Amino acid sequence: MNTEVINDYAKPCMDAEQALKDAHNAVLEQDFDLAMAKAYDAIVNSRLVLNALRLMKEKNEKTV
Repeated sequence: MNTEVINDYAKPCMDAEQALKDAHNAVLEQDFDLAMAKAYDAIVNSRLVLNALRLMKEKNEKTV
């Protein structure tokens, strides 16, 4: 039985967006530790998006 691995880019993309929004709100409340933590979360999720896109590109190049 063949199973296909699905590389989700949408969820980490939405999570990165939310983390940036949370970071902005934390800055407005002058909670800079929380803002930095949320900014880090955004970076981590952005890297997940980038990795998923790379895998999608590789898969697409193999089928062309």
